[in-house]
Amino acid sequence: MGHVTTRAATIAQPKPTGVGTALALLRFLFHAMSGLGAAKLGWEMVTDPKARLSDIALGAPLCLAPAAIAATWALCLFGIAQHHQLF
Repeated sequence: MGHVTTRAATIAQPKPTGVGTALALLRFLFHAMSGLGAAKLGWEMVTDPKARLSDIALGAPLCLAPAAIAATWALCLFGIAQHHQLF
């Protein structure tokens, strides 16, 4: 009789998540929350040698995403401070 393999033996066991995975997740969250990911995408769209006018028209506003997000956060914090009468 030959060696019989079970389905459980053929499924790859998950590797333990390390520090690298956690740092990659934190980096992803930072880029998503700050708008830097969108800005990087917009910059790549604008500076691409094969960019068409539609690519540039979409990429240029994406480059401004971090400024828009920072302004939104500032207005939210200002509103919270006014609500709690910190000013």
